[in-house]
Amino acid sequence: MVPRTLMSAEGSRGMRLRRESNRVVRDYCRPMRIGIVGGGIGGFSAALSLARSGHDVTVFERAAGLSEVGAGVQISPNAWRVLNWLGLGDEFAEIAVLPNRVVIRRWEDDSVIRATDLDAEITATWGLPLASAARTDLIELLGRAVAATPSVNVHYGRRVASVQPGDEQSAITFADGSQESFDAVVGADGIHSVVRPCVGGTDSARFSGSVAYRALVPRELVEDLPVETTNRVGPDCHVVSYFIGRNRSHLNLVCISPEDTWTTESWTEPGTLDDLRSRFVGWSPQLQSILERVQEPVFRWALYDREPIEQWGVGSTTLLGDACHPMLPFMAQGSCQAIEDAAVLGRCLADAEGPGMAHALRRYEAARRDRTAQVQTASFGNRDLFHMPDGQMQRDRDAFLSSGVGGMSMLDWVYAYDPVTASI
Repeated sequence: MVPRTLMSAEGSRGMRLRRESNRVVRDYCRPMRIGIVGGGIGGFSAALSLARSGHDVTVFERAAGLSEVGAGVQISPNAWRVLNWLGLGDEFAEIAVLPNRVVIRRWEDDSVIRATDLDAEITATWGLPLASAARTDLIELLGRAVAATPSVNVHYGRRVASVQPGDEQSAITFADGSQESFDAVVGADGIHSVVRPCVGGTDSARFSGSVAYRALVPRELVEDLPVETTNRVGPDCHVVSYFIGRNRSHLNLVCISPEDTWTTESWTEPGTLDDLRSRFVGWSPQLQSILERVQEPVFRWALYDREPIEQWGVGSTTLLGDACHPMLPFMAQGSCQAIEDAAVLGRCLADAEGPGMAHALRRYEAARRDRTAQVQTASFGNRDLFHMPDGQMQRDRDAFLSSGVGGMSMLDWVYAYDPVTASI
């Protein structure tokens, strides 16, 4: 288990540093007015980080209240460090599930290809665990922290139409025609970002050729399952399952399956149990047993990403999270990278004011661009790794994974990164 003394110490230290940082910054710099478009995990994390750096922040969220799309989220040590830095480590620990192992299994018989003991490897190596949580629990945690921060205001039900970047100020135009200017604007409004085209991002989202069927199974129906993060890999498909929610309230099930095209207007739509089960006929009896316990509703998501881009911002406007680097979920790093962005953004803007704001934003982008591009590329590559058809390449892959070569060190570049101390 993760030593709670470690998390408590880190969390307390983060809160103390936040108070000290706010006091120091305000002594020397006029607080900047910063507008954030999007009140999701990335937007709220950025609001807390920027407030910690002494700025006045306003978040505009088009939804009528707190909401988060998707069921589960995995938070690895690189992102947990930021939650500690923001003083939220202990609260996150209360809503998190700490799996005992990460297991890769073969599709047809559930035989173990590779198993990693998380306490022995991840926590011992990187000082913090790999955790899973309900996305709604995480966004509510961040929302409470934002509501308790005097220098952050959140406006729900405000739909942004566009942003006009300027060298010293940027203007947000809302759907009702009104406009408001800020010293800086951050687009944290997801893969279908309104802000992205305003800074030169004219590319279209790329359909991956896969869809994800997502479902939640109440804990009482799956009490026999171990507390593990399991990845069942097979030809053209894979299935990820892990517990989420307070006291492991549900098993989160994500079933990836090929799809030639996506022609519906929405990128997510209701699915059916019959369709889900029909796509995994012939898979292991253990998976069939789990699928038999799935209840409605089932959701069907198109999986999109974008190519890495060079330009994240113009003047005093920039992007964050999925707005600039949307990625496939095959490394479980989408939310983690947005949280990393938030920490680095706050650090880069800690001493920025006036004309220096645009320079500070370019510094943030330069600090983040290569890393997020690498994670995007690796996530896309994992699709082919997980979906190999049975044959020699698949046998070579399984042999390599089961040999333990590299161990968890293969993920060191992801988990060892510390956004709080990384060079900026």
